[in-house]
Amino acid sequence: MQTGAAESTPQPNYEPTKEEFAPVAKAVVELLQNKDAARFASVFAPRIEDYQASLTTNKTINGGDPRKSIEKSLDYERKKVETSAKGVIERAEALHLDFSKTTLESSVILPKFAGQIQRDGFKDMPYTQKLEIVIKPSTTNSAATNGEFRLEVHGLTKFEAGWRTDTGVQWLAFPASVADDKTTRELSLLAKAANHEGFTDREEPALHKLGEKIVQFIRLGDTNLFQTEISITVDALWADYQKTGQSGPTREEFYKRMAAHSAEQYELANAMVKLMTDSGIDLKEADIQVTEASVKRCQARGSSMDGMMGSQLTVKMAVKTDRKSKNNVSLAGEYIVAANQIWWFGNQWRVMENIHWYALPAGLIVEQNEAAMRLENYVAEHRTLPRGKAAPEIEFTTLTDNKPIKLSDLRGKVVVLDFWATWCGPCQGPMAELQKVREGHADWQDKVAIVPLSIDDTMDVVVAHVNKRGWTNTFNVWAGDGGWQSKPAKAFRVKGVPTTYILDAEGKIVQAGHPAGMKFGDIVDRLLKPGKSQQ
Repeated sequence: MQTGAAESTPQPNYEPTKEEFAPVAKAVVELLQNKDAARFASVFAPRIEDYQASLTTNKTINGGDPRKSIEKSLDYERKKVETSAKGVIERAEALHLDFSKTTLESSVILPKFAGQIQRDGFKDMPYTQKLEIVIKPSTTNSAATNGEFRLEVHGLTKFEAGWRTDTGVQWLAFPASVADDKTTRELSLLAKAANHEGFTDREEPALHKLGEKIVQFIRLGDTNLFQTEISITVDALWADYQKTGQSGPTREEFYKRMAAHSAEQYELANAMVKLMTDSGIDLKEADIQVTEASVKRCQARGSSMDGMMGSQLTVKMAVKTDRKSKNNVSLAGEYIVAANQIWWFGNQWRVMENIHWYALPAGLIVEQNEAAMRLENYVAEHRTLPRGKAAPEIEFTTLTDNKPIKLSDLRGKVVVLDFWATWCGPCQGPMAELQKVREGHADWQDKVAIVPLSIDDTMDVVVAHVNKRGWTNTFNVWAGDGGWQSKPAKAFRVKGVPTTYILDAEGKIVQAGHPAGMKFGDIVDRLLKPGKSQQ
């Protein structure tokens, strides 16, 4: 469900003025007054003409026309901006606000950060993550519109024709006399999402309700309850996917793909229950209270709560009981359950990915299970296997001769293993750079293997892609059937691409994560020195 980071990178050194943002504020005022979300999007979402005017004569990384990759996203961005504008209108109407006959004055609060954004094939362009706009009615035709209103426009890039948003607009604050508690709470969460901040159940009571459902799951050890009350259903995901307006898989293809995901989540829940059963942890009669539920980060995809995602959920529970485990240790104490992702669907939070035990009272489980739990916690936080760990054995297929090969066949070499896909925009730059890694390193010879590992659905797509771009300076391989669920991707816990692992000659993990900023040449040179490894 996830991909890598954005292709473009904001750079510092741009100081905007309030005057250049005036057209943006004017457009927001017009949106409030005429309620025309489609017009707002057509004017302020990026267009191909904007990018056409920003082309450079510099050669692109992959040698292609940069407009082609941009064109694929423009319709989606316009729909996203239009959806956000509709959300602004709908929330105003829900609060019985009518700005159509009210004169509105607008002003902007300059962003704390604005930089230059770099996109392959285009000129550097000014960029800011968000712009706050203050709206004040200058007449008081209605008491409901009296006071100061605040909105934010996100993802702003300055083209030659002016500022454009590829994300949209959302409410930030209403006058105290206007918004009810529910609206105030939702706006607070949306503001946190805009800043990728976290929150607790004290700020969001619905998160506490999810915690209570997890308590019931733990108490009863009922995986059916997990599927129906806690985990996201495929039906809900399909309904939500249709709302995005994206072109993509058919319903049958979508269900087939997500069925594997659902089965994986069920097995994770079942593993939690099995650990309790094997350890003699019986909490059916225990007093269990949720002491805190929290997420470390959240993000929204528009101006409403629908589809909001929370990352790294933890639910802390205080357990009181006289019972003991199989090894005669008291079951009383603090228990913590975690999940990688939760999503907001149908006015409730649901677990999307990787529910697991985060912590149990000391001594309840054997050391082997403790170690497995620590590993899961590391993977959940870092999204990779840890450094120093022996790389798991995997098998993949070579693109050149369609032969199976095991990772262990490369033992004795330093291995740069890069998980990527042809459909992943952010993967293309690192993949192109890997073609050049050997330049200036004649001494590497056959001591180093640079292995881009594609998780595309079919191998023929990968072969055509790399041949077209001349990416033949690397040892290109395919993961096999399954995509995200392929055996190599699952073994290395890949949840986003690109993800790169560097292995030493003994097959141990030295570096892992997004390839941006990885100095492959320096790392490999260090590992090739006698006596050097991940240390």
